[in-house]
Amino acid sequence: MSPLAIVLMKLLRWGVLAIAAFLALVLVIEAWKHGWDLAALNPGFMAVVGLLAAGALWLARSIGRELAKHGS
Repeated sequence: MSPLAIVLMKLLRWGVLAIAAFLALVLVIEAWKHGWDLAALNPGFMAVVGLLAAGALWLARSIGRELAKHGS
């Protein structure tokens, strides 16, 4: 893998991790808005945001594995 591709993959991984952190923050703010009453939360919204965060973490893990293959 070229050095430019390695740098771009590292930037992509950090960006995806930042997105996952933002989505986790959205979940926390939503729970805080409703006074930590989990029954008052919209389960559909929470499921979609949770799945997006899980997908972002999975993508970051895959990028990390790809970078580890090439000794970066």
